[in-house]
Amino acid sequence: MTITRPTSRELIAAALRDHGGILHDLRVDDLADEHDIVLRRVGWRLVESGDVEAFRTGRRLLDKAANGRLFPPPHPRWWVGPGKRVLDVDASLNPYSIELAWRDGKPHWEIGGRLWLHGEDRNWRWYHLLHIDTHAEWARTSICWLRLGKRMHHAV
Repeated sequence: MTITRPTSRELIAAALRDHGGILHDLRVDDLADEHDIVLRRVGWRLVESGDVEAFRTGRRLLDKAANGRLFPPPHPRWWVGPGKRVLDVDASLNPYSIELAWRDGKPHWEIGGRLWLHGEDRNWRWYHLLHIDTHAEWARTSICWLRLGKRMHHAV
């Protein structure tokens, strides 16, 4: 059995072929940059389209562009820091992973990992990700800010 990994060019061509209706307003100039820039540009458009199949294709493009370390987009609303009063919180995720998931008909960022509370292992948990600090040391979830330990690497 031969396992092949598609190239960036093959992924972009497949996205244009399969999701031409969503990508109808792309210009030739949009496809003229380096492959990872085009992968991100097309990937984010597919992820945010509202279609689950386009989301899966866009996610695959973003994974390829990120080389296994996908983070939320570089938008100021994602990248904030924790307040001074939360720095003494004794909850952490180690190891952790950030995932772009499809929930309730739209894309959501989730963060999960081994939850450690007061030095005690509380098992693997997933949380809705609201913010992450600029150095990826803290993540704000719907519950509280969590300290981040080692990031898991995923094969793409």
